[in-house]
Amino acid sequence: MFGLQLNSFEFKNFFVQRIGKNTFVWRLVEFMQGISYSLDYLLYYRWKLISNRSSITEINIEFVSYCNLRCTLCSLDHDKPKIRMSEETLKHFFEDFLNDNHFRSVKTIHLYNAGEVLLHPKMEVMLSIIKYYKQLAKEKGIAFPQIALLTNATILDEKHTEILINSEVLDNIRFSMDGGSREKFEEMRVRAKWDIFVNNINNFCEKNNSSKKRIPTGIITLIGYENKMNTKWMSEEFKILLNTVDGYELRYAHNWGGDVEIKELKNKTKKSYKIGCSLLMHQLVLLPNGDITVCCADLNSKGAIGNIKKEKLYAIYNKPQRKEMLMKFIKGKKQKIELCKDCETF
Repeated sequence: MFGLQLNSFEFKNFFVQRIGKNTFVWRLVEFMQGISYSLDYLLYYRWKLISNRSSITEINIEFVSYCNLRCTLCSLDHDKPKIRMSEETLKHFFEDFLNDNHFRSVKTIHLYNAGEVLLHPKMEVMLSIIKYYKQLAKEKGIAFPQIALLTNATILDEKHTEILINSEVLDNIRFSMDGGSREKFEEMRVRAKWDIFVNNINNFCEKNNSSKKRIPTGIITLIGYENKMNTKWMSEEFKILLNTVDGYELRYAHNWGGDVEIKELKNKTKKSYKIGCSLLMHQLVLLPNGDITVCCADLNSKGAIGNIKKEKLYAIYNKPQRKEMLMKFIKGKKQKIELCKDCETF
């Protein structure tokens, strides 16, 4: 979509934008996802017919564990320890990642999770490390994943703009812009100021459009369930900014594994008809301290199953507790998985 690679969650949102959330069609989509999950489970874990590759297609890397905003629909615990990823941890990850052929299936590395990536004080250094391994992979004839970055853009000043554009690392960048109007934006994204945000986006796009290696841009917008999945009801200034970038994606909020209460989703989390979770099957998340958690919806590290400073990434991927979670989804025992039981699943 718009030159940006979609994960399975984003595909569903892209799909609903075009057909609406019709119950029959939606259940059909989730039924097909269940078939895909079941097939992956059999091939990678039960029958082990695919043993030279992992089932992981995307990895999130969280540079910092904290954020400068207090968004109303975010589950991040702002009282938890504030941790920044060290250069050594990032290098350790990529050494392991590049030297293990099991992860050649990874198509995208996302430079975000719960924390705001631009808050890392050594952003330029961290990107230079990724650039080094990107070049090293090229020299070894190894396909390197697409590098995607998502930011709230509130501190996307001149310095950060130059760092990102000149890094020659990013394959796409997206900005979080919720609401549909100036007022709703500031209501949902507490501490963010609309005028500063707009200025930052316009400045970035202007610099980016004139750069030698332009980075594809996008916007992700959360909207209330009372609104239709289109832009007709939005304010003009909001729509103008949406059309400043290469593409945008509208989403209804989800409940972050049950950590955020959304009245429209109340009593709709069991989904007994649904099999599997594509995020659990295809994702891993590297946290700032080196921990690995199993899902990007796990903003507070409840699903951490290992640490790359102590174990190889592939050994963590094969942890019994992760395999047990995958198996319980197959058996329709989602309610028995502590991390997932209250999630509406994707």
